[in-house]
Amino acid sequence: MSLPAYKHFKVLYKTENLKDLYEKTIHYNTASGIDRMVKRVFDKKVDLHLGIINKKVFNGTYKYTAYREKLFIKSKSSFPRVISIPTIRDKIVLKGLHKIIQESFSIEQPLVQTVIGDMRNELKNFDSFIKIDIKNFYDNINHNILDKKLSKKIRTPLVKNLILNAIRTPTVSKNHSKEDSLYSNCVGVPQGLSISNVLAEVYFQDMDKKYNSKKRLRYYRYVDDILILCNEKDIPNIKNDIFKDIEEEHKLKLNKGKSSEGRVDRVGYDFLGYRIEKLKSTGDIGLTIKKSTKLKFEKSIVDMFSRYSHSNNISPREFIFYLNNKITGSISNKVNGTSEKEKKYGWVFFYSQIDDINVFHHFDWFVKKLIDDFELKQNFKGLEIKNFVKTYYEIIYNRSKTKYIHRPDILSIDEKKFLLIDTFNVKERLLKTEDQIERFYYAKVYKPIKLLEQDVQDIS
Repeated sequence: MSLPAYKHFKVLYKTENLKDLYEKTIHYNTASGIDRMVKRVFDKKVDLHLGIINKKVFNGTYKYTAYREKLFIKSKSSFPRVISIPTIRDKIVLKGLHKIIQESFSIEQPLVQTVIGDMRNELKNFDSFIKIDIKNFYDNINHNILDKKLSKKIRTPLVKNLILNAIRTPTVSKNHSKEDSLYSNCVGVPQGLSISNVLAEVYFQDMDKKYNSKKRLRYYRYVDDILILCNEKDIPNIKNDIFKDIEEEHKLKLNKGKSSEGRVDRVGYDFLGYRIEKLKSTGDIGLTIKKSTKLKFEKSIVDMFSRYSHSNNISPREFIFYLNNKITGSISNKVNGTSEKEKKYGWVFFYSQIDDINVFHHFDWFVKKLIDDFELKQNFKGLEIKNFVKTYYEIIYNRSKTKYIHRPDILSIDEKKFLLIDTFNVKERLLKTEDQIERFYYAKVYKPIKLLEQDVQDIS
């Protein structure tokens, strides 16, 4: 049985539990906030920092430091997205709040693949869809509405104010003036905080329950992406109801130019990176990948080959290591620190539910073509280049036992050292201690795995 919010709060922010939260949340690769304090510096006075958190959250005087601004550029034609990076001390506080909100509201955020799988199973039951696009969702979350929704489960002002003060804290650039830190956000939730997504779930929880209970439709929402499967005759009424809920009840703006509806067999739709339409290869409604996404992935592979062909520092063995990693993806629980659950990284993992297998055949052909175009056959002689199609079948039929897909966590410290010397040409004199080996292994192996998420960044 879950604890009430305040009791959970009292347990979580005890100094010994803060220490546990810190060790599970903050790793040496954690991005620093506006104070530029990194983990090794924080560690020198960790007990002092945790003691300050403990004292101030319980007496109601805890104040967040302004978040550091990081701009995320999705494409050259769109405005950059602002990501807010808290200080280490604030990250610890926010992670505690994340746990409290998640438990208080019984929030289980589904994986993209779970949502896609459920939707795929329902396609046969409906002939039409409504796709809803919310304009700048996080930037327009209404604080008064969110406050009322939080109050249903979190009534203690000490806890609720700690949450609301987190979203009111400004985000500033590295060249900010002191005056920039004085203003308070009166609308919106900063993106990048550990509480951002759970607050989005709280904001929509009532609406989710309402539409999930309706029998004439199937409702899917992933953060601010909303899809409804229905029958053509019901589109006008459903659309009118949900538009009213979003605009009037939640005070959000609809991007009507990007919203759409119609019959699936005639127009199809995009959802969470997939394209759903009548497939030419089978003649049936199924899942594939939209053309712009395929072209984007092709470009990322071309860029890899181009960088290699113009570099004197990358060995053939190192290049094939990274190419194979891009093809198969990786299974790891250590890429973002130590997690209890393994996470799957990579393009084929993300799109493993498509019905149009020709996509993977195309990419195998595309890699071979690039090897010919860049005249690299001799360079790669004797090296194994992995295969998109085989990766797909390994994921579908042999995921738990496969040795074909990269698993960086299973190597011993000696095997890591050998890989660093043999594949990445790291000098042995730089790998004398276990800590040195782990740091190089993170830089050469784990950090590039994180970059695989850029291939599906529209969703991530």
